[in-house]
Amino acid sequence: MKAARPTSLEPVLTLARTLAEEFDTVPLPMVSRAVKSAVQATSLFGDNIADSLPTIERIAREDLIALRDTAAEQQQALAEAG
Repeated sequence: MKAARPTSLEPVLTLARTLAEEFDTVPLPMVSRAVKSAVQATSLFGDNIADSLPTIERIAREDLIALRDTAAEQQQALAEAG
């Protein structure tokens, strides 16, 4: 019987789950996009996913921090205006 998904994707899915839990204020589709974009960025260098996982995490985390901070700033501005 074949595995449900390639084993090379399992670490990426685990990373996405971990980041989704950590950045729980960021919508799940945005977390998925951040991880997917990080994977695509590292694949430009021809490295395999397993070897690039620390870089993928760093890129995705930086994007998610920016998204979270921007959302918090917008919430604060709305609260002050409202």
